[in-house]
Amino acid sequence: MAAITKNIEKTMDCGLGTEDIDGILGFSYVADAIEHELRVFWHFTWRDWSAAIIPGTMCTIAALRALDSTLSAGFTARSVLYCLLFLYAFDIANQINGIAEDQINKPDRPLPSGRVSLRGAYIRWYASTAAYLAAGAAWGVLPWTALWVCITICLTFGDGDKHWATKNMLFMTAGSLCLLQGAWGLVAPPSARETRWTVLLSSAFGILASLQDLRDVEGDRVAGRRTLPIVLGDNFRWVMAALTCAVPAICWKLEFLHYSHVLVGYCGAALTLSTFYMAYRILRGSSRKYDHKTYMILTYIFCGCVAVPVVFP
Repeated sequence: MAAITKNIEKTMDCGLGTEDIDGILGFSYVADAIEHELRVFWHFTWRDWSAAIIPGTMCTIAALRALDSTLSAGFTARSVLYCLLFLYAFDIANQINGIAEDQINKPDRPLPSGRVSLRGAYIRWYASTAAYLAAGAAWGVLPWTALWVCITICLTFGDGDKHWATKNMLFMTAGSLCLLQGAWGLVAPPSARETRWTVLLSSAFGILASLQDLRDVEGDRVAGRRTLPIVLGDNFRWVMAALTCAVPAICWKLEFLHYSHVLVGYCGAALTLSTFYMAYRILRGSSRKYDHKTYMILTYIFCGCVAVPVVFP
């Protein structure tokens, strides 16, 4: 504010009138408000970009490649905005529902840290959800958009997050499907082949998504959740490592063999090595920070799988 006042004094010395000064003040206020909202958006969402914004945008690019279309800046920008709204609306609702948990697990988030008030979070959730639905309607993907809004409400405000089966296997799988089908649908309706691919990838991600709960056990107990790490206890790491090792074999059988390009085999080998490394980390993990990095590796593998049709349309 002192810098703004100093600039105003300089403009007055230059002979600018009251209307000019009001314009400067108005511009500065708008610029500050935009910067503030961008910071709030970042603090709400930064942990989840590799699970939503990046794979969703790559899926749209894959659709453009599959249709032999030139990469359109318009479609890409549309996809980025759509995925931003997809993530923002969900993260706000999720964090409104998880304040008590976040005070233990993630105290740096906007609500437990006091950076955003609860009323402000609700206003942003209503606004971002309305914008997300409007974008889905305008761009021809309203069914997937509306389904994601319903999932968000059930998961966050309807206690769908209280049990591992609904939290991850059902809602994470369905949410990933909404993201990928919607992102592809921004370009053209997905064919049966693309739908099969997205169902397979979303199912694998939903099954393995329980990895994220390893880092949040203490807060989940406070919130009354029955996540898989809480239910299985010490056996969870062995069960999840086994499932992780099984994923590349299932994907190879159901999807990779449908591609004739020899380099796709290398993609399958890379998937196998990366999942085996992740299984090793699951068994070796002993701290929240280490387990968080393991889950992030899962999201990177998810992005890598989405990138395969970008390279081999």
